[in-house]
Amino acid sequence: MRSVARGRPRRGILAMSSGFNSDVNAGREVCHVQTEDHGQPECLIETLVYHRGRIFHRSTSNYSDLATAPGFSEGALRERVENQHRAVIDAIRDGAIAIPAAASGRVEASGDGIQVRLRNATSWLAAGQATLDVQVLRRDDGKPIANANIEANFTGLNEEARFSTTTGKDGLAQLRFAMPPLGPDGSELVIRAGSESGNDEVRYALRSKAKSAPQERKS
Repeated sequence: MRSVARGRPRRGILAMSSGFNSDVNAGREVCHVQTEDHGQPECLIETLVYHRGRIFHRSTSNYSDLATAPGFSEGALRERVENQHRAVIDAIRDGAIAIPAAASGRVEASGDGIQVRLRNATSWLAAGQATLDVQVLRRDDGKPIANANIEANFTGLNEEARFSTTTGKDGLAQLRFAMPPLGPDGSELVIRAGSESGNDEVRYALRSKAKSAPQERKS
């Protein structure tokens, strides 16, 4: 993912904020871990852990010390973002961060047993056109789910933007559309899947990437 340019957001290039997204096994369940840099002047790195589309853990850290240090680089910042992301993943695998019992119980009671994935999470947007390559699998054996309903929508927009399709026999589906404009506060891309075997969703934080001033070096 490309880093978000520093400065006040204006209309311009759209990019996912700098960060990482991972699916992590937690016993019989799967969590989605999302870490992103919120940019300056906040200097905030935030990690959110999702289970069935709901956030149950949040970790934050401030990197003002790094941003004001001589020789600050995007590479050093990306390394710190990645280190925080990996630390949360390790905590989930070690059991230090666990899915709340009530949440896990609701999942088992509802019989949800599918997982939706965005296969091209780092390359889904090009030249203003979005192409979402989605896959839906059974959680217990990894087999594809056919005829699952797929819906993608964006939060925080002035106008509703919602797109839908269904998966084929291989559990794959593709959504293609012109990317709607985001506001200065960004948005979330929400991809939901539903079938007789259950429901699942994944979320990706989006932000309008600021244009650099002519005298500034582009990142």
